[in-house]
Amino acid sequence: MKKITIIIVLILFFSCNTEKKSDFFEIKLTEKTVVEISPDSIQMLEMKKEYGEENFYTATDDIMWYSSEMYAVIDSLHINHILTDKRKVRITTPKGQMEINNDTSKTKWRYFYFNGEEVLEKNVFDIINLKE
Repeated sequence: MKKITIIIVLILFFSCNTEKKSDFFEIKLTEKTVVEISPDSIQMLEMKKEYGEENFYTATDDIMWYSSEMYAVIDSLHINHILTDKRKVRITTPKGQMEINNDTSKTKWRYFYFNGEEVLEKNVFDIINLKE
């Protein structure tokens, strides 16, 4: 019984770590890259409830079509692509960093373009137009 009590105390001690870990998903960029942040499964369910199932699927279908157009453009320009559904993202470049909290944005599909110098939030149409 004494050994079990010691084991439980040790488990509780090590599970109560007070060190706060960063709640931002870190992305480090050194070359031209498009970072796409999409909603996670919980946000998708919330949007489906808010907009109705039919409108949600119609909008999602459109978003997927434009995303595929964007992928074709960035592939042809040899620009890297990172896709994440993390709600909090920190983009770090050699010249600085940007923290993005997708919970604070009404738009849940977001695009960030690192042009080699700075990170710019763009819409999918701006990225499609990079080919021009």
